[in-house]
Amino acid sequence: MEEKKIENKAKVVEKTKQKVTRRHSYWKAIFKELAYWFLVGLFILFLDYLEFNTAEKASATFYLSMDAHRKQAFIVLFLFALIFDVVLHIIKIKKIQLYQKFIILAVSIGICYCIAVPFGQGTDEVSHFLRVYEISKKYTTFHYQDTTEFPMAFSTLANYQADRNTSYESYKQNYDSFVMNSEEKTDMINQYWNMRLYSPIQYLPQAVGVTIGRIVSDNILVIGTFGRIGGFVTWLILCAYAIKIVPNKKIFFIILCLLPVNIFSAICISGDTLTNAACMIFLAMIYRKVYLKEQVTLKDKIILLISAILIALCKIVYLPFVFLILLLNKDNFKNKREATIFMIALVILSCIIGVAWLKIGGDNLVSANEASKEQVKFILREPLRYFLIMLHTMEEKGTDFIYQFTTGYELMCHGKTMIYPIVSYCIGIAVILSLLIQEEANNLEIHVFKKTLVWLIILGTIVLIATAIYVQWTSLFEIGRYMIAGIQGRYFIPVVILLIFVINSVRLNIKQENLISFLTIMQLPVLALIMSTFVK
Repeated sequence: MEEKKIENKAKVVEKTKQKVTRRHSYWKAIFKELAYWFLVGLFILFLDYLEFNTAEKASATFYLSMDAHRKQAFIVLFLFALIFDVVLHIIKIKKIQLYQKFIILAVSIGICYCIAVPFGQGTDEVSHFLRVYEISKKYTTFHYQDTTEFPMAFSTLANYQADRNTSYESYKQNYDSFVMNSEEKTDMINQYWNMRLYSPIQYLPQAVGVTIGRIVSDNILVIGTFGRIGGFVTWLILCAYAIKIVPNKKIFFIILCLLPVNIFSAICISGDTLTNAACMIFLAMIYRKVYLKEQVTLKDKIILLISAILIALCKIVYLPFVFLILLLNKDNFKNKREATIFMIALVILSCIIGVAWLKIGGDNLVSANEASKEQVKFILREPLRYFLIMLHTMEEKGTDFIYQFTTGYELMCHGKTMIYPIVSYCIGIAVILSLLIQEEANNLEIHVFKKTLVWLIILGTIVLIATAIYVQWTSLFEIGRYMIAGIQGRYFIPVVILLIFVINSVRLNIKQENLISFLTIMQLPVLALIMSTFVK
């Protein structure tokens, strides 16, 4: 009898504890929700006030009398914050896998960027769109002759991107001016000559979208939006697949994919969309095979081969990535002979395709920019001086690369994200933490020689990126210029992924959800900056 009383008493105590725990969790959730919206409100008000004072529009008294455009911007930003809030609650469901969480987050954030960034205002988006439209027309009408003449509406779009006074209202009032039924055409080769260096394959997703858009409408804004959707959906699928197959460092992949500059590039028409996705898949597959010591199946061979060829076609500067196939060994294949044949075939085929397109693109470059040939001669004639130029560029522009790598710096819709340096630095810290976060108990086992190979690939790719920009872009200003002009931090996103092969000794215990939530919320100041650029 006494034992029964003790048992009943224990049950009562346990139930009481459970009630207290549930009540505590309930109030904790409410507190977090209130804190989130309180901070969001203060955040948006602070950013708006900062932008208002930077513009030097009026006194603080006038600031309180908010105009209609700023009210609309406030409402949209709060809607963005609501979307993020709902999504962050959804991804806490344990049954949802990480790659599925990425899809939910990327779609939500991507929609916000697509709304905030008017078509044509992405980084060099008009130039990329001209190239995509050219490809779409060329291969759907079977009219294989190149043309550089476009309807006058394209010229209007180019003027919109060049004009810092362009606003959301400008697009609304002049929507009909983008209709492409005009017989009058203009030569726009100067707007996109450098984009003609890119392979048509690199723009295939956007070209498919643009082709559908041309069937649906004759308005550039509608056609361009379909192009955006085609590129973004392809990027989303490929990146989600990379996150799914990589056995470790999933959070690192997610954080890199969700960087503001990466989402921005993916949602706008850009040459980096397919390039970054192809690099993600190739590196994820190599990492998986090395980490799990799995055998390379026929399906894996096809994926590795296609992604390697895409890398070679999209941007020759990432061609050194294909040599990562050497990280695999005979244990990843049925026998040593199969391993040797596949590795050699992948490297040789990728190099042949990459160099072949480099020759074609190089001829286009020289015909459009004759100074590029002189720049190449300068580098070959004075390699030591060019090496010092690269070091000087890193010394002078090193800090800028942090902004460019995370938030896009000044090319993002005419807005300088360095206005919020703390945001860029915080996101940079999140990237580092995601690389060091502990997900699996096992370490990557890789020989010192192979680690050295990875470091050489990293160094070689950086040199190739700098050299390509020096030849293609800096040559327009001066031959043998003392500094490389035109390097963007976003070019190094695929290079940073290579660190998963060489940095695995430091392991931190950090909640994955907190890191993802932090990066999601950090999208708000960037979106606020973009919107303030177009609220006139």
